[in-house]
Amino acid sequence: MSANFGKAGAYYYWISRGVDERPVRANRIRKSVGAENTFPSDLSEFDIMAAALQPLIDKVWHHCQAGNRGRTVTLKIKFADFEIVTRSRSVDTPVSSRVDLERIATGLLKAEMPMPKRVRVLGVSLSSLLSGDAAEPQLHLPI
Repeated sequence: MSANFGKAGAYYYWISRGVDERPVRANRIRKSVGAENTFPSDLSEFDIMAAALQPLIDKVWHHCQAGNRGRTVTLKIKFADFEIVTRSRSVDTPVSSRVDLERIATGLLKAEMPMPKRVRVLGVSLSSLLSGDAAEPQLHLPI
C-alpha cells in the first residue's frame, strides 16, 4: 500500500475495511440541514413536485425553529436515470420564515421547468447556518 499511496497507504487500507480510530465529535457545529424523498413513481409535473416539496420544507424549517437560520437554499433533483442536479440561491440575510424558505425552494424548482427527464428524488437543504442571536439581522449604524 505505501508503495502506491505513501504515508496515507495504511490509513486507506484500514478505512476501506471500515476501521476508523478517530474520536467521534458528537458536538460539532451543524453546517447545514436538509431533507429529501425518493418517490414510488417518477414525477414530471410542477404542481405535483411543488406539493412533494412541502413536507421536506417542513422538516428543514422544524430544525430552524430552535433558532438556526441559514442564507443558502439548495434544491436537489435526481432523475430516473440517477443523474443529479442541484440548484442553490443565497440571500443577503438569513431565511427568516418557512414562507421564505418555500418561496426560494419552489422558485428554484420552477426555474428548472420543464424538466428534461422524470424526477425520482427531490431534496431541500439550508446551509450557511447561523445559530441563536447570530441569526438576527444586525442594526447598521452610520460611521
